[in-house]
Amino acid sequence: MQIPAFLTTPLIPHHELQQILDTIHSGYREGLANWKVKLSTLHASEEEKRSIHELFQFLIRNISMLPSQSEEFEKKFLHLIRRRAVLDNGRIILTLGIFEEIIMGLLMKDPHLPEIHTYYRWLHSLILHLTFSVYHQACAENGGPGDGASPDRIPKSPDIHTLPSLWQTVLRFDELLLTSRSLEDLLTDSVQFIVENTRHRRGALFWYSSVTRTVEGIYSYRVDLTEVRQVRALESNIPGIAWAIRETRPIYLQDAKLFFPLHYVKQFRLTSLLACTLYGENRQPVGFLLLDQDGEPFDPPDSKGFRLLEVLVARVSMVLRVKLYESTPLSPRPPASKLLTRREQELLQMIAYGYSTKHIGEILHISEHTAAEYAQTILRKLNAKNRPEAVAKGFRLGMIQ
Repeated sequence: MQIPAFLTTPLIPHHELQQILDTIHSGYREGLANWKVKLSTLHASEEEKRSIHELFQFLIRNISMLPSQSEEFEKKFLHLIRRRAVLDNGRIILTLGIFEEIIMGLLMKDPHLPEIHTYYRWLHSLILHLTFSVYHQACAENGGPGDGASPDRIPKSPDIHTLPSLWQTVLRFDELLLTSRSLEDLLTDSVQFIVENTRHRRGALFWYSSVTRTVEGIYSYRVDLTEVRQVRALESNIPGIAWAIRETRPIYLQDAKLFFPLHYVKQFRLTSLLACTLYGENRQPVGFLLLDQDGEPFDPPDSKGFRLLEVLVARVSMVLRVKLYESTPLSPRPPASKLLTRREQELLQMIAYGYSTKHIGEILHISEHTAAEYAQTILRKLNAKNRPEAVAKGFRLGMIQ
């Protein structure tokens, strides 16, 4: 079967590929737990959920067949789909997308995978290939070549223009994300793409620090960038943001005056808005995107519009995590992750800011007792007698700023 290659699969040395598979297998239980949570939120019948679950289990259990047995893997995948006729293409592709997100989350937790961007391309090209296989099979089963129909009626391989518009847009967005060479390119290009492809007129991206609880303007499209970057405020001073960053999906704000300080409403001519939260590690909010119609009031998008926006923001969040936390060693010292976990580094940074154990627990949504246990673990790992000494060592080792 000839599948159009939007992104070529990167060549990965055998020992590195084995490391990827080992990481996936070691995180099998965690991945399955994340999947069950996702599955519980899907609007589907029990029969559909059983079939979707079987499909996900097949993917995660048989990924070790790649790449040496890729044809056999694809053959079994399509056979399973044919046996589960209750699943439409939308359910199948949704399962593939969630599978990709969960596997990428497992890979990002392994500090010993240096080329995480390459592994993301490897995983994404696999998902693209399986997506096109699904549509190729659908074409064949609906009178395409191989069933006696005229070869001119349906192309031998699926054409991107035959895919649903949402997935056309997602595929183009993925290409854009994977060709962004820097964090700046990623953010500026993403803002422009999302604004244009969700049919809005302008947008602005703001960074959010869960440590300092502050909001800061960083990028914009069709909004004066200088004005956007002058926005620096505490979360508590912008009620709408305090609400928006705790929502897992894009939200519609009919009247900006109810959620934003009046001087921002006047300065940026705000009326109706859409607010979308970007997430970093452990689902921590790291930023939010505001979209509008250049100050003109507008109605909320329909369900398809919300779905497209939700998918695009999820994609950029996933790639953003790679860019933010990719390994960039500045010295021959061992990476901090070999000494402390990312969670422990985050907590050490809060200690450096002078936060109390109680305050740290509130920020991280854990008990004060758990926060204290984290602190003791950090002292032990750094061989520090007290917190100030642990902070000093953290600075020297480049773990915190």
